[in-house]
Amino acid sequence: MDNILAKPTDLCCLKGDFHNGEPTGSFAQIEGIDTYIARPHPERSNGNVILFFPDAFGLHINSFLMMDAFAECGYLTLGVDYFLGDPVSKYSTTPLSDPNFDFEGWKARHLTASEGVAARWVNGVKARYGTTEDVKFACVGYCWGARFVCQQLSAEGICKAGGIAHPSFLKESDISKVNGPCSTKIQSLHGC
Repeated sequence: MDNILAKPTDLCCLKGDFHNGEPTGSFAQIEGIDTYIARPHPERSNGNVILFFPDAFGLHINSFLMMDAFAECGYLTLGVDYFLGDPVSKYSTTPLSDPNFDFEGWKARHLTASEGVAARWVNGVKARYGTTEDVKFACVGYCWGARFVCQQLSAEGICKAGGIAHPSFLKESDISKVNGPCSTKIQSLHGC
């Protein structure tokens, strides 16, 4: 039996606030997938890469500002649109309490599909940015993205360290494959 370690997305997961600021990154395609790229200043670049796996809202202002902050610390930071332009924010800012949005239908379309997209994207990232042994990869995942961090910290992944915050859809089998350092921020068992 594969025990659930983080419950599926709940109302508290999808009620965040949108932050203000001006993103400094740009968009490019990696393996045909929209990718937000936050580049460090050349004088501060450490030559390493952070893979950013977003929450169900996808790539949006909060994501851009977080990725820009990682870049300010010297990391080339790449964020994947594994929803292929179809995040929950396209439909609602309150998807679990919005009677006009079918979250279960959206989840059914993306739970497995996002895994294939992410795998293709990671292969493209490695081919483009991991051409020397000097480059180290790390990863962060928020909510929906937590599973992808676990995958990238497994024997099949490319990352050496990672962090997850407020994970959803996370199973014991996801965690058991992790063989690198992983910082976690997990919501309360009795609510968020």
